[in-house]
Amino acid sequence: MKVYFAIGLRHKHLALQYMTYASLIVCVLIAGCAGKESTPQQSTELAVSILITPAETVTSGEPVQWSVVGFDANGERTSAVGNIEWMHTGLTGTLDNGQFIPDKSAGAHAGTVTVQSGDMQATARLRVIPPLPWTEGFETIELEKIPTHWIGATGKFFVREKDGNKVLVKTPAQRGLNRSNVYLGPSTMKNYQIQVDLMGTRNKRRLPDMGLIANRYTLDMQGRHQRLQIRSWASDLRMAKTMDFPWETDVWYTMKMMVEVIEDKAVIRGKVWRTGQPEPAEWTITAEDPLPNREGSPGIYGYSATEIYYDNLKVW
Repeated sequence: MKVYFAIGLRHKHLALQYMTYASLIVCVLIAGCAGKESTPQQSTELAVSILITPAETVTSGEPVQWSVVGFDANGERTSAVGNIEWMHTGLTGTLDNGQFIPDKSAGAHAGTVTVQSGDMQATARLRVIPPLPWTEGFETIELEKIPTHWIGATGKFFVREKDGNKVLVKTPAQRGLNRSNVYLGPSTMKNYQIQVDLMGTRNKRRLPDMGLIANRYTLDMQGRHQRLQIRSWASDLRMAKTMDFPWETDVWYTMKMMVEVIEDKAVIRGKVWRTGQPEPAEWTITAEDPLPNREGSPGIYGYSATEIYYDNLKVW
């Protein structure tokens, strides 16, 4: 028994050694492969399709450079693209050989850059969003349009005239959901405050919800419930703070919101008062989140069971 046991231990020891050697060989092979720079072979066949990269980008005013990539009939990359023509639409600035330099006096806007080679064409989108502060009174926006650099507003929000001024309107949806989040800037923003004037309307028993977004938190004036709520996600109110807040339809209110991240928590503050009256010294509602959202685009929120109006939007 002792002999068999010793042989078993010996075989086990040899097996462990073989496994160790095999692991070393694999590691050496992987390291060797990883250490070599592999340059993909490009086809010399003529391109039948092209794309432009990056396809979507944001700049605060710095130049943006695009590249053109061609593909042959087999789907392989090729440099045989031919003559290239660059064009841009909706952007204010200069475009030369794939580099766009925004006109800094144009402010926030968005548009497209298109490259043409024979019958082949590709398009990329660019948003030009300057540093804070921002102000938007909608007076320079064409009627029935929206600021072009906003995300999530197309077909849901419209600039219209009301009482001699241009304002932003969120209408009941013709199809789909009435609830919308609109984002005004990059998702990496933080340490800002946002403020807007807003007004809700009534249609029989139907009332809207309306508010602001900061760092992925929502400050919401709820019409049917007549309350004010701070939340991070409507389907999971894990950190939501709610308070009674009676408000009237067809009356303008000013709403202000900010998020402060302090170590491992976020403090979300909101303030609402009648437009034209002095701003209250104290915040109307405050919530804390032990799992903080540390960044996020400023935005506006609306659940338009009836029309909602927005004006005098500021972010600083």
